[in-house]
Amino acid sequence: MTLNGIKQNEQSVEIHASTDIVWEGLADSRLLPHWVPAVEEVTSCSLDGEGVGATRSCTANLAGKSGTMVERCVEYTPTTRLAYLVDDESFGMRKMFDDYGFSLNLTTLDSERTAVTIETHYTPRNPVYAAMNATFMRRQFRSVANDILNGLRAFTEARQAATTE
Repeated sequence: MTLNGIKQNEQSVEIHASTDIVWEGLADSRLLPHWVPAVEEVTSCSLDGEGVGATRSCTANLAGKSGTMVERCVEYTPTTRLAYLVDDESFGMRKMFDDYGFSLNLTTLDSERTAVTIETHYTPRNPVYAAMNATFMRRQFRSVANDILNGLRAFTEARQAATTE
């Protein structure tokens, strides 16, 4: 299974850390609160661990509103790509958008640098939500994605520094 929604956003960041160190942070759902500013706590992860079909639940705070999210891994290619679909959430996004999901893609630049690209996919359910998306929702999602990338960079670069000390 892949992401079926329309790609709404794509942003990248260069991280001064090896691809393996970046992947370790991405692939362990329990670490989300350390690098995703909106995630307050991971409340459960699949018993099967990580990989396609694995689910994770978390409490989050988006735009000052507390809620929950349940995500299911739909793509898992070690050191290269992760993709998740949001199966359930309490923020109202699934009322407005179909096929809401995202991916994180890694590109090794050299032994100490990795590019990470986040893509957000979803399809507005009707013309009203399409107008809202064009007016402000896409911008809000872009801000959240930027926070995620900056959090991942800070978290991963600190871990990289700890391994070289």
